[in-house]
Amino acid sequence: MRTLRQRRVLAYYAIANASAFTLTAQEGRPPRAVPVVGLVGCAVLALSLPATSVICSAAVLGLGALWYGLRRTIAYRSHRR
Repeated sequence: MRTLRQRRVLAYYAIANASAFTLTAQEGRPPRAVPVVGLVGCAVLALSLPATSVICSAAVLGLGALWYGLRRTIAYRSHRR
């Protein structure tokens, strides 16, 4: 159970690093290398955890992405009418 929590924290920080990479200079973007190193570090640490944890976490993140996509699609279609 502990590794699932660790993976969720790493996923959170990976998303935060990916988001930081998209910032503009006016938004206070750090040097480009900082979020890249952070994202790579999170990925390496996440993949070093047990395989079962990697699979479960990937499934949970995939289901979350699917849910998000479905909700956006439904909202877009209902707005178009």
